Amino acid sequence: MATAAGQIGLTEVLELPPNSELFDGGKGGVPGFGIRRQRSDAVAYIVLFLTAEGRSRRLTIGRHGAGWTPDAARAKAKAILNEAAGGSDPAAAKKELQEAPTVAELCERYLAAAHAGRLPTRRGGSKKASTLAADKSRIDSHVLPLIGNRKARSIITADLERFMHDVADGKTHRREKLEKARAFRNVRGSMGAASRTIGMLGAIFAYGVKLGICTDNPARGVLRPADGKRARRLTEAESHRGQLARFHVRL
Repeated sequence: MATAAGQIGLTEVLELPPNSELFDGGKGGVPGFGIRRQRSDAVAYIVLFLTAEGRSRRLTIGRHGAGWTPDAARAKAKAILNEAAGGSDPAAAKKELQEAPTVAELCERYLAAAHAGRLPTRRGGSKKASTLAADKSRIDSHVLPLIGNRKARSIITADLERFMHDVADGKTHRREKLEKARAFRNVRGSMGAASRTIGMLGAIFAYGVKLGICTDNPARGVLRPADGKRARRLTEAESHRGQLARFHVRL
């Protein structure tokens, strides 16, 4: 294992030969922090550490030039080493996050469970076919384009609030071709559509919590307008007209 005379800097990164590694040394160097280059020109920052069980781990921090510099990567290496010293395994945590289901995969599991009748409604029945069709339409139209590729467990309330306003502002607006010849569908955004989609996501993330995919339900903290409810009180005249109408119906 080659060790630099001092801290790894830009010169060492640029001059690292193919198929080689170099680790920090000298005053201010971080033990276990290094750089690696394989056959390509890309140089990756790495860190070696021991788990609480004494197992050796190697973690790739990131690639030089892709948001990482020697100093930034060294600071990240220190944080990783501190986590390992505290008894955690940053490499295992990173692998677990990489393998965690995306929002798209969670939606797919939710729809499959709903179609199989494994998600009873509040009244104990199964979701209607029309409700499931509407859910799938909202997922395809709004959820997948905006947050489908995000890890489900990484979504927080702020993400869903931004999602709601993006849908309301029409960021998912488009014209879709349907299976039927010369048939199209216009996907339009509105606050009503955004509110209903957030309500659906609340059920989807609750299912994710049940499966252990998510630690909490980020949709619970989203402040959304009440869908389909009257925005103002009736005036005295409007209330009187309504009472007269009901009276005539009874007659």
